[in-house]
Amino acid sequence: MAAPDRKIFEAAASWYVQFQAQPPTPAEHHAWQQWLNGDPSHQAAWNQMEQVQRSLGALPADLTRRALSTTQQRRQVLKWMLLLGGTGYLGWNVQQHTSLGNVWADYRTGVGEHRRIALADGTQVDLNTHTSIDVAFDARQRLIRLREGEVLIHTGKSGGQTPFYVETRQGRVEALGTRFTVRQLSDSTRVGVLEDRVSVSPADQPNHSQILSAGESVDFDRHKVGDNHPYRSTQAAWVDGQLIVLDARLGDVIDELARYRPGVLQCDAASARLRVSGTFRLDSTDAVLSNLQATLPIQVKYFTRYWVSVSRTG
Repeated sequence: MAAPDRKIFEAAASWYVQFQAQPPTPAEHHAWQQWLNGDPSHQAAWNQMEQVQRSLGALPADLTRRALSTTQQRRQVLKWMLLLGGTGYLGWNVQQHTSLGNVWADYRTGVGEHRRIALADGTQVDLNTHTSIDVAFDARQRLIRLREGEVLIHTGKSGGQTPFYVETRQGRVEALGTRFTVRQLSDSTRVGVLEDRVSVSPADQPNHSQILSAGESVDFDRHKVGDNHPYRSTQAAWVDGQLIVLDARLGDVIDELARYRPGVLQCDAASARLRVSGTFRLDSTDAVLSNLQATLPIQVKYFTRYWVSVSRTG
């Protein structure tokens, strides 16, 4: 079958963007199904869209999870979808989003993967889902560049007095003989300390550094360090393949689960406000969604394997 022409693929992308803005109503879902069955080229276009959706798990969170509340935002995401579908995800990734750079990183993980590596000085690094790092050790410093994702670092003892840094797009974290996590967010970096201390320095204001001790967490950007928050060991349970929450918003839980599966996982505003507690397996997100549906007034809809919507039922 010939590849679908641009107008048909635009229609498929428009359906996707519409349903990203809010979960489809039964009438909208019926209309989409009628369109899908109306012509073989529509199915071909949707198959191509599904290939794009598989790649969405490797795209920046602010692209896939933003609230598409304005026409301008919808048009921007539609443009991205058409670019991905027309030129191929990898080519777009290399040319337009080099900050991802996942393919050429020294160490990397895919969506839903976890990896543990040991460095020459004895440092242990755990890479969370969709994470990439570079390692640069020399006589002056031990440096890890976090390109994307999240790491848990337990610094080694054989580095002597050589400083140990983790560098992100927003600045540097210096380890002071410690165990800590660093997560690259879209516009900031999040640091949490499990043992001992770290020093956080924004890139554009390096003199405005801040010391964090065990049990503390901050977000920082290139200019300033944010407010200090408590940091519990359960927040690093992803190292053991778990997500542990206590009286958390379901919307936040869904956002976390979405990091561990390719494609789109979203929930409506009504279900997002529900509260949930529990320990969930990150290697079985479908089972987690099924359990949540059994215990909460929600419905989980699979439009495709890579497109899942959660909505409140009562």
